[in-house]
Amino acid sequence: MEISEKNFFTASDGAHLYYEDRGEGLPIVMVPGFLCTSRFFEKNAEALSKEFRVVTVDPRGNGYSSKTCSGNTLKRHAMDIYELIGHLGLERVVLLGWSLAASVVVTYASEFKQAHLNGLVLMDGSLYPFSGAEWNHHRGRNFNVKNWMDTYLPLYYNPQEFYDKFIARISNRDGMSGEDRAWITEECKKTMPWSALELHYDFCQTDNVKNLGSITVPTAVFGANSAAYGLEMVQRFAAETGGYSEVHCFYESGHLMFLYEAEKFNSCLAGFVRKAEQMRTEK
Repeated sequence: MEISEKNFFTASDGAHLYYEDRGEGLPIVMVPGFLCTSRFFEKNAEALSKEFRVVTVDPRGNGYSSKTCSGNTLKRHAMDIYELIGHLGLERVVLLGWSLAASVVVTYASEFKQAHLNGLVLMDGSLYPFSGAEWNHHRGRNFNVKNWMDTYLPLYYNPQEFYDKFIARISNRDGMSGEDRAWITEECKKTMPWSALELHYDFCQTDNVKNLGSITVPTAVFGANSAAYGLEMVQRFAAETGGYSEVHCFYESGHLMFLYEAEKFNSCLAGFVRKAEQMRTEK
């Protein structure tokens, strides 16, 4: 996609946020995870835009968005999404958050009382990484802050080591091609360490599981059979929501299910968007 001024929105605190807007119809807003960008959703946004209006965004600090030294918290990221939705005049939105952004979209639903939403999609993301609960397989489990420091601080002082290990963790079951490794590394390098580390620590410290009960819009929870998170977490989150929920499990692709099982992912997401709209009209 050719970049122009139309791809940028200025948030209320002055940060310039990059987004891509495709298609017409019921809107889907897709928010990528830690370090990641709109490009990660290329196999999804283009295909889904044949039926829906698909908006993908680079969160502040990430990709083409401002390299902010402030606002790197879940609440500010949620406000960015709220302001972007308002800027675009969107209603009946299905809001999707992948990985860390699953916690961003739950924060959105909690902070803004599910404003403008038809549904919520949580995609393979912990909602409380420091939790000691049995469902939590995150490396920060049970406030293992030393593990967090050992894992994430190399992003600042030894970035190549960090990228190598990070990509290994998010690879599909059969590994990752050299081509995919190259473009994913380049996309991640667009995110500044200070933005990413502040946000990730806030993410780990924040308990969003407790907010699931207040979510009454239809919710879909997508999960992968991976060591990093696991399907136990997916089932638990779906059971905790306050309204209709459904679960979609992926067994071949790990954390990048939308990339390596794109056809299945797109079909599941499209079906959920239609279901959420049907449930709204039947109320």
